[in-house]
Amino acid sequence: MAIAYCWRGGDIQIGRRLPKGAIKLGSAHGIRLKKAVSVCARHSYDGQTLLVPGIPEADNDTEALEAVQRFREQLSRRLERKKKGWELI
Repeated sequence: MAIAYCWRGGDIQIGRRLPKGAIKLGSAHGIRLKKAVSVCARHSYDGQTLLVPGIPEADNDTEALEAVQRFREQLSRRLERKKKGWELI
């Protein structure tokens, strides 16, 4: 089972453990989680870094946490679709 998490700056990472201070976004089997995160996340200019949409622009922690919650909901819906056999679009 892999865990997707982010930092206050919005950078998303996927690993087997949740580091101290990181915000958990969701968990699923590795490849399925990576695909779902890639679809839902904002891709940075370097073409490799994935960001939670809304966090880099957040003026305060409340706005950042609201962006995290929206992303969690979107990711959860995407993972549930894939689980039911729907195609990721």
